[in-house]
Amino acid sequence: MDTRATVLRYLTEVLDSRGAVRPEDLISDEPIARGVAGFRAAFPDLQVEVTQVVADGDLAAVHLTGRGTHRGVFLGCPPTGRSWEARCTAIYRVQGDRIAQAWVNWDLLSVMEQLGCVERARTVSA
Repeated sequence: MDTRATVLRYLTEVLDSRGAVRPEDLISDEPIARGVAGFRAAFPDLQVEVTQVVADGDLAAVHLTGRGTHRGVFLGCPPTGRSWEARCTAIYRVQGDRIAQAWVNWDLLSVMEQLGCVERARTVSA
């Protein structure tokens, strides 16, 4: 399997709640697997919509939109039952058809605001 296919399979069959693949089948890095488990526990109905994938060698850059409902503790915030939608940009390194490294950037401020876990700061006009 090539890098692009591995990353797409990971996103749609491991990260997305509709997938049926166990994380350890596509992730070789334990911290990544723990992070996925925590994210999925907080948002058990998580859905991802991949909008762009660019692959070169063992690296793939991805842009996606995620959405879910807050059902478990997330970043110290207890479940609110609220839904969220946010964008994510990530780079994955694939080794042996498994995710070996990941650099992931969710718009977490937007997620936390939508969940009601933080308040947006008011701006002051000059």
